[in-house]
Amino acid sequence: MASQLKAIYLGKRNQITLPKEFVPSHTAFFECQKKASGEIVLLPQVAIPASQAYFWTARWQKGEREASKQIRAGRLIKTKSVKHLTALMDRKRKKMVSS
Repeated sequence: MASQLKAIYLGKRNQITLPKEFVPSHTAFFECQKKASGEIVLLPQVAIPASQAYFWTARWQKGEREASKQIRAGRLIKTKSVKHLTALMDRKRKKMVSS
């Protein structure tokens, strides 16, 4: 996307209003960065609820990538229920033990 430039004005209490088209959807807050050159940069931030923070850890994301890779490779078992899945796993376990 080509960069865009718009003039905005500083309000009485150092407030600014960003043009709607500059704000990504679902963005509630920004990180504000002042560079040595004096340039001010606003970086959109996404708030993650504390109950979902685990999902964005490096370890969890690594597991998500591995799971996606296995799904794409067809290493996926679909079952009708949890009961059916546990029965299937028990059969596989017994087969491995008897081998």
